[in-house]
Amino acid sequence: MTTPSSIPSVRELIAEYASIEDRLRSVEARVHGGSVQAVNPELVQLTERERQVLAMLRRHRPPE
Repeated sequence: MTTPSSIPSVRELIAEYASIEDRLRSVEARVHGGSVQAVNPELVQLTERERQVLAMLRRHRPPE
């Protein structure tokens, strides 16, 4: 079970999201290796984390 102290605050999530967005702007989409072009694994990791952060932001409820 997740304790309230282990759940990042909205502020922390927004800061992480901004950091991810900054990094995404500078990462190359493709990795060139010989004659094969592949998707950059860092790009895949960043977009996956971005989805996780957005999901956590959507789950946050405003205080009552």
